[in-house]
Amino acid sequence: MLAYVHLAVALAFVVDVGYCQDPPFPILPDIFIVNVEANILNRNYTVQVKEYFDTSRQASRFESLRNGSRHVSVSDFQSQVQYSTDLDQRTCTARPLTSMSRLATPGANGTFRLESVSDFFQFGKKYHDGYVGTAEVRGIPCYEYTSNYTNTSASGVYTSYSMKWYFAQQDGWGMPIGDVPPGAAVPVRLVLNGVSNATRGPPSFGTNASVPVHTFSHVYEFTNFQAGSLAVIDPELFNPPDGVYCSGLTVTKDLPVLPDAFSLYTSYSAPTRNSTFSSYYAYDRNRQETATFFNFASLANITNFSSYAGPHRIIHNVREGTQYNITESSCDMQPLDSVVSPQFTPDLSLLNGHVTLNDPNTLFKFTADRNFSYQGRRFVDGIQCDLWVAMRSDARFVRSLPANQSSLYAYYFSQPEWQFDTFSGLLTQSHVPVLMKIYSLEPGYENTTATVTIGNYEVGPPRSFMFDDSSCFTSAQQTTVTFTMDTSFDNNRALRGGIFRQLGQTMNLTSDRYHVDTYPGPGNYLTVLVRVHDVPTIGDPSLLARLPSKRSALRKLQDAVKRGTFTVTTDSMTVNAQSGSYSASSSSPKTTFSSAEMAGLGIGILIIGLLIGAGAVFVYQRRMKSVDVPYNRETS
Repeated sequence: MLAYVHLAVALAFVVDVGYCQDPPFPILPDIFIVNVEANILNRNYTVQVKEYFDTSRQASRFESLRNGSRHVSVSDFQSQVQYSTDLDQRTCTARPLTSMSRLATPGANGTFRLESVSDFFQFGKKYHDGYVGTAEVRGIPCYEYTSNYTNTSASGVYTSYSMKWYFAQQDGWGMPIGDVPPGAAVPVRLVLNGVSNATRGPPSFGTNASVPVHTFSHVYEFTNFQAGSLAVIDPELFNPPDGVYCSGLTVTKDLPVLPDAFSLYTSYSAPTRNSTFSSYYAYDRNRQETATFFNFASLANITNFSSYAGPHRIIHNVREGTQYNITESSCDMQPLDSVVSPQFTPDLSLLNGHVTLNDPNTLFKFTADRNFSYQGRRFVDGIQCDLWVAMRSDARFVRSLPANQSSLYAYYFSQPEWQFDTFSGLLTQSHVPVLMKIYSLEPGYENTTATVTIGNYEVGPPRSFMFDDSSCFTSAQQTTVTFTMDTSFDNNRALRGGIFRQLGQTMNLTSDRYHVDTYPGPGNYLTVLVRVHDVPTIGDPSLLARLPSKRSALRKLQDAVKRGTFTVTTDSMTVNAQSGSYSASSSSPKTTFSSAEMAGLGIGILIIGLLIGAGAVFVYQRRMKSVDVPYNRETS
C-alpha cells in the first residue's frame, strides 16, 4: 500500500510540473501607443494618460488629464531637450535632458538616450521579475509577474517598492496590437506599493520619528495598447504642441526676411463671426504703396459696415500721403495721416508728422524684438514648414473685448527646399509664408482660434491694376494721349511691358499716375493709349508739391515722340514711336473693375489688417471712427 502512495505522489508531481512550467518571458515592443488610467490611491485621485514611445526616433510623449487640466511632456533625445506644456495656459518650458529627466539613460559625450522599453516599464529579467502564476484582470486571462525595487537617486531620495505586472496571456486570447514579433506582451495592469522619504539613506522605521516617510499605492490600468503596424506615430507629436509658446528652447533659427515687393492671397476664418473673409494684398516698398482688394458680401446686413459690402480696393499711397477707397461706383480719398493706427493700419507709421511705410517684417509684426520662439518643423497641407511662435498683448482679436488683448501668434513658413508654382512662374524663394494661427489667451476665450491661410505668394512688383486710382479723378483731371509705334500690332507681353516702363521713365511718373492700353491702329500699326491724371488734391501737401504735374509729364512724352527718341527694346526687337503720331484729348474715368481683373483677383486673402491686426478689418475701424471724408465723389 505504501508503494502505491509513493507512486501517486510521484505521478502528481510529474503532472504538476508539466502544467506549471513558466510561460515564455514577455517581449516588449520598441514602438507602442497606450492609454493609461493611473489611480493614485494614497492621494485619492485619478490621472488619464496617453503614452507614445518610439525607440527608433528616440522620443516619447505623455499626455495627461487631471482635474480638467491638460498637460503634455515630450522628451526628444535627438535634440536633447524635454518639453513640459500646460495646454490650458498655452505655456511650455523647454529643459535640457539630464540624468533626472524621465526615461533618460546616459549616452556618449555627455548626452542622454531614450531608455529601453524594458527600462521604461522596469520589467524584465534584469529586474528579477519572477513569474507568479495566472490571474484574471478585467475579465482578461493574464500572467502575473512580481519584482522588488530599491533605489537612492542622485538627489538622495530613497525609494523602495514592489511591482505586480499583469500581461495578457499570449495564447487563447486575442489582442489588437498590430504586426509584432511572436510573444509580444500586452500590459493590462500594474500594481505598485512602496515607501519613500526625502532624506539621504534608507529610512529608519520606528527608530526615528522625525524622518519623513510616506507610503504610496498606485494602480495603473492599460487599455488600447497598440504596437507594430498599429502604432503609427506622427513625428510632429514629438515637437512642442501647437498653440503654445515654448520658452527655454536652445535650438534657434533666424526669422525669415520678407521681400520689398510681393503679393498674396489669404483666407481668414473668424470663429467669433462664424465667417471666412478673403482678399488680395499687394505691397511694393519701392513705389511706397500698398493695396488691398476684398469683396465681403457678408457685410451687407451688418450695421455700420453695410457700405463696405461688395468689391473694394483700398490703396495707401505713401508718396502722396493719400488713402483711396475705391468701389465699383465711387471713390473716397483721405489724407493718410488721418487714418494711421498701429492696430488697424500695420503697414503705416507716423514719424515726425509724416506717414512712412513699414518694412515687410514690421508690417507682419514678425521682428526679433517680439521674442519669437522657433518650435521646429510642421506639415501644413503636406508642405514641410518651420514654425515660429510669439506672445502678443497689443492685438484686437475678439471684437467684443477691449483692445490690447493677450494672444499667441504662430507663423508657418515653408522649408527652403520647397518650390511653388505661381501665376507668374516658379517661385524658389526660401521661407514662403503658408499659414498663420491666432490663439486667444483671454479668460473665457481660450479655445478661440483664428486661421489665416496664405496662397499664391509672389515675389516682385504686384500687378499694376491694384494701384489704379484713375476712377478717383474727373474727366477734367485726366488727359488721354495716343501715338503709334513702327511695328504691327502684336500681343507681345515683353513689348507691352517695355512700353509701360519706358513711359514711366520718359514722363518721370510712377505707374499709378498713368495707365496704358495697346490696340491695332491705322495701317495695323501698334497704337499706344496713355491716360494721365493730375496730382491729387487730398494728401500730404509737402509731398504733393514735389510730384511732377500732368502738364510737365505729357510735355516730356510729346517731345520724345516728336523727336523719335521714344524707343522700346526687348530681347527680340527694337521699336520706335512714329514722329507726328502724338494726339491728346480729355478722358472719361474708369469706374469699374474689368472682368479680367475680377477673375484675376477672385476671392483670395483677408485684409492685411485682419491678417496682422488680429480680428478687426482696418476699414471697419475707419467706418466706426468719426472722420470727415474730405472727398466723396459719386461717379457715373
